[in-house]
Amino acid sequence: MTSHRGGWKRPRGLLAAVSAVALLTGSIAGAIAFSTTGDAGQATYTYAAPTVAADHATPATAAPIATEAATSIAAPTATANVAPTATASIAATDPATDAATPTLVPTASAAPTLGEAWSATPHLYTPAPDAALSPAAFELLTEIESEWGLRVVIAGQDWGAGEAAQVRNLGALAGALSSLPADVISPATDNSHGSLSVLSNEAGRTLAGWQPYGYGAANFYTTEDWDGNVHSVASQIVLQTGADRVTIAHELLHAYQMRDAASGSYGQPLLATEMRSFMTATGWVQLVSDEELQSRAHGSWDEIAEMFRYDGPDLGYVSETGETLQAFAPNPIEAFTAIGALIYAAPDGTELPDWPEYRRWFESNLG
Repeated sequence: MTSHRGGWKRPRGLLAAVSAVALLTGSIAGAIAFSTTGDAGQATYTYAAPTVAADHATPATAAPIATEAATSIAAPTATANVAPTATASIAATDPATDAATPTLVPTASAAPTLGEAWSATPHLYTPAPDAALSPAAFELLTEIESEWGLRVVIAGQDWGAGEAAQVRNLGALAGALSSLPADVISPATDNSHGSLSVLSNEAGRTLAGWQPYGYGAANFYTTEDWDGNVHSVASQIVLQTGADRVTIAHELLHAYQMRDAASGSYGQPLLATEMRSFMTATGWVQLVSDEELQSRAHGSWDEIAEMFRYDGPDLGYVSETGETLQAFAPNPIEAFTAIGALIYAAPDGTELPDWPEYRRWFESNLG
């Protein structure tokens, strides 16, 4: 799909049933969105900047594991300016879609450089054969694409082992799309970077085989892709297999945030009127001049965080499992997506504070 149908409509058929289940349950069996313990059967989401894994709780700081099956990503560290050694990749293509080939731009003109933009040395990865979708999962995927005008990638992806897992995981995507306002979903799924593609794999792998966080699974949104030779403008959400509704909503909010930013410039939205309004309303204070912020808009999440101070309300809450957690919001961009995702898409049973400053702003500006 290359165009959006203009806002959210009530899901029909199988999509309606799965969306209802996703909205009622709010979580996915086998992937615990709020876990930072790494217990058996749980996915540990630790944070690497920018626009990565929707990390709802304060992250652990485990080192990356050099294996495709890894479920934790390194916490922010000094960026490495070491280019990947791989020289080729196989771009996953989906013959069932009519998505246009991304516009390629010379590496020299693409910004930021790989070392600046991502917290781990990027790698290139050859996609594994895709797992066949069951008929029910494929029907749901088709309805999602038709309803929201995005591309759900099959080739080289892992949407789960077996029909139940596939329907559950795709149902989480449908639930996230249903939970956010139409004024968010429309530009998130079709913006200046192109039509949105949603991927699911355990390697943190983009369509071109790029792993911007190194080896291991991650959840992130990216406005760029890389095949080892050239950058391409892109609009992709990469999910760890089993990502839940609130994690996906977090990444959709990143896609909304970055809709007008230059490709690879993840700090640029901070200079926009919308984000300035959000910061004023919720207690974020910019500590540097606009000129310095503009000059560092391509920097790491650590660099961006250093330019702001938070004077707003406490961001603690109680998860649906009764665990007291702290939303991870090191900068205004992450506060927008982390708190927004919780307000719009938190599982039933989650005990959120009133957060009146945040709720009023989202209701007034996003709906």
